[in-house]
Amino acid sequence: MELPGSAYLYTLATLAMTFAGFCAIVIVLRQTTGKSMSGFHVVLTRLYLESGLFSAAFCMLPPLLALCGLAETTVWRVSSAIIAAVLLCFGATYPRRRAAITAESLPSTRWMPIVSVSILVVVALVSNAAGFPYRPTIGPIAVAATWSLGCGATVFVLALNAVWTDTAEVEANR
Repeated sequence: MELPGSAYLYTLATLAMTFAGFCAIVIVLRQTTGKSMSGFHVVLTRLYLESGLFSAAFCMLPPLLALCGLAETTVWRVSSAIIAAVLLCFGATYPRRRAAITAESLPSTRWMPIVSVSILVVVALVSNAAGFPYRPTIGPIAVAATWSLGCGATVFVLALNAVWTDTAEVEANR
């Protein structure tokens, strides 16, 4: 069964994997210049790769569940619940994972818009899983996958200068 909106999900999955691959190449190129990777650079690298891979996985989950024979409404509900759980676990463990790499556990307040919109995305996914106040659909899943990729791309563009600068400069400017 072909799910409505599958073309969008497949296209976004392709774009997400391309983004993750491109980011990996940029990081390898940075390392070939002889510059060391600080904890800050490792955090950035992980964010790029995780956002691309999460987005691709979020896009491929509904078609996988449909191939397993689940009804369309069930596909949207189960996909929404799984994606919401992944996003909540990622958000809850992020400060601890960041603290293990860098000296600080929480990023500055400039990340609050990302956190705020991410909470709205999770609420939409939970609503979609519950089927309230509307019938389950692809919308919240597509938004979550797009948001994940968009966050990674935004962080990549905003931090591009930090990728090419020396570790001491980055630490001094934070």
